[in-house]
Amino acid sequence: MVDLNNVLKKTVTLQVHAHWDPIADATYDLHQDSPENIELFDLSPNEPIREYKNEAFNVFLPPSTAAVGDVWELDLNKVIPFLSQFHTGATGELRHGEKGAFACLRALSTDYADITFRIHAEFTLATRPKPESKRHNDDDYMDLARFIPSQFAGRLLMNLKTGVICDFSLALPPRNSNVDINDFGYADMVFVPRMKLHITSTEARDDIDWESSLTSEEARKRLELKFYKFAEIDWLPLVDAVEKVTATQRPMHAVISWGPLDDESC
Repeated sequence: MVDLNNVLKKTVTLQVHAHWDPIADATYDLHQDSPENIELFDLSPNEPIREYKNEAFNVFLPPSTAAVGDVWELDLNKVIPFLSQFHTGATGELRHGEKGAFACLRALSTDYADITFRIHAEFTLATRPKPESKRHNDDDYMDLARFIPSQFAGRLLMNLKTGVICDFSLALPPRNSNVDINDFGYADMVFVPRMKLHITSTEARDDIDWESSLTSEEARKRLELKFYKFAEIDWLPLVDAVEKVTATQRPMHAVISWGPLDDESC
């Protein structure tokens, strides 16, 4: 067990760099340059570089003592300011899907702690009043342009002796169809190659002798289970499933999905 509270030095300031690539591909090409959807093709960070005090990263630390493998919920209200570096319309209030943010202590040594986290959030890129004929209330009824990432996966590596963050990153996983967009009544699944916050590593460490650790995949799985109950199911590819039901003589339940089940991109 370890208590990570009050470890980070309050006098340290870190520069966080933001990158946000334009939409590279889409199912219905809603991102194409036109006056009607300018908010979708002109994507770039609100602040390419922002300075944070070290204590701001306390939001990613456990509220009490923790052991390797423990998972805790993050305060979204304190996480959203990091996402606002991308866009001021960042919000943790998803209209649909599983909202929230969780972290897991992935590895621990005498000198270092490695935390993996996952965040679900979206961005309101623009608002626009509906036509007069469709309004019921001038203030409450608005159409929205919303940008909904599949998830943000992150890492925080900290030196327990010096109280300094060695590495920090928060990024949209770079797989195809990793964002869902809703642009004033239309929807599309799109691919954004890079959407990332990161610091320039203050201490390159690839050879830490961990006393206790999970693999990155094990930590990601524990976080996924906090969002989706169905992640407990042992899913199999169709060919493997056919072999298993043939061998066990048990029925097979098949699911066909347009897009992934285990994130918020669809």
